[in-house]
Amino acid sequence: MDLSRLRMVLGGSTVLKYIFIFVFLLNIRSWPLGWHIRIWRPAIWLQVRHLFVKLRSSIYSKEKSQKIEDKWFESVSQLGGNPLDVTSHYKTWASIDDSDFNGHLSNSSYAKTLDAARFKAAIELFPLLFRETAWIPLAGSYFHFIREIPMLASYEVRSRVAGWDSKWFYIVHRFVSKPKKGDRTKKQIKQTPRPTVLPSLRTVSGPEETSANDTPVDSMPETSTEAALKSVANIIAAVEPDGATLHTIAVSQLCFKFGRITIPPSVAFAVNGLTGIESSPNPPPHWGKVRELAAKEAGGSRKKMAEFLKGGWRNVPEDERWWEHAFADISERNAANLQEVEQVKRGMEGARQVEIHTA
Repeated sequence: MDLSRLRMVLGGSTVLKYIFIFVFLLNIRSWPLGWHIRIWRPAIWLQVRHLFVKLRSSIYSKEKSQKIEDKWFESVSQLGGNPLDVTSHYKTWASIDDSDFNGHLSNSSYAKTLDAARFKAAIELFPLLFRETAWIPLAGSYFHFIREIPMLASYEVRSRVAGWDSKWFYIVHRFVSKPKKGDRTKKQIKQTPRPTVLPSLRTVSGPEETSANDTPVDSMPETSTEAALKSVANIIAAVEPDGATLHTIAVSQLCFKFGRITIPPSVAFAVNGLTGIESSPNPPPHWGKVRELAAKEAGGSRKKMAEFLKGGWRNVPEDERWWEHAFADISERNAANLQEVEQVKRGMEGARQVEIHTA
């Protein structure tokens, strides 16, 4: 073979090899186990921190070691936080493998990102629940796409509990991106009282919100589900306090389980130190009851807490149910929010009844 032709063949294969490696690296977040790593990262980090605490306390007596561990779990909990106000932030970016041919984050990637954001929120809000091997199954999720997220853009998912009943609780997730420093407006955003339902949702400062093809979003008739999702978005705020742009609203419907037994949301919230009492001290007033169940120095144990979560709460007289008293001050707000989020569920369930015509 001619030497020059051989060099050309070898050179061409080298170029193809580097192109292959480049494409492979561009899709690094879609490698095998990539999704699992993103999902489990907050749980693994919590476990690593817990392990270090156990190692540091192992030099002490068993009693003191347990006391240190209990105190650490209290430190990572949202003690005294209002479940309707505590927000979890999950920051990420629109990678190439998560984007579509239009140069935007693919609609299919929102659910994948939401998995990680939802898991992070659960770890941050309910660490004591996971300590007792309880779990949180997902019953459904609903999306309302408002504005696309450009490829390579940074964005975050802000998750907050919207409401709950005796079985289900709902989390509203807001996909937002912060404006670039040069694009920041100097206009002061005024804080308004917390509303139940606000006027029509807007995410841009212009007179009319538009989609990618310059068709006004509001020019299309809304379905009942879309209207409900917009109403749900207004539970939190019509405009992000920091001026961030709202791209998508998602609602997750979940419940708490210990094995196959359902844990009422108010019980799960209360044992993690959450409360609805305004200006609540840290820890909240009912925390002594939780420590009697979980903290060894207060007469509690993990077994005692597990028995309570598995149904022991049913044996507590109604007038002594401290977990219900803990949220009495926000019961009206919770009921109003719950009515809004349940509209989304009813709208989707109503879609099952839509008549299908076959040709």
